[in-house]
Amino acid sequence: MPSELAELKARYERLKLLHQVSSVIHSSLDPREALNLILSEAVRLMRASSGSVVLSNPTTNLLEIEAFHGLPESAANLKLRVGEGITGWVARHGKPARVGDVALDPRYIILRSDVRSELAVPLEVNGELRGVLN
Repeated sequence: MPSELAELKARYERLKLLHQVSSVIHSSLDPREALNLILSEAVRLMRASSGSVVLSNPTTNLLEIEAFHGLPESAANLKLRVGEGITGWVARHGKPARVGDVALDPRYIILRSDVRSELAVPLEVNGELRGVLN
């Protein structure tokens, strides 16, 4: 019985999160506000210290940070080539990357010296890569 209750509570939390995100997306004309909410909720849900939404710029073919949380302000200017860093690797391969110790991964680009691990997942629309959530 306690495990069933825990499962119901987890489902409720996921549904509540989806409802919050959906409400902001449908009520906001500002895509950046929606990205910031999605990122904020993802960081909270994962109990992460930082996160970012990196979108692919079709004009420059660069990956650009559109929203970030817990990163230095200089992160706003970061632009990556597809294949560069863990984020670029995810963009190139279209597969998630989970790195347990970034100090051991040569792809890692240091934005904060206290980061120990990274989870990055591709953001796709109709099978086309649009960005990466870190």
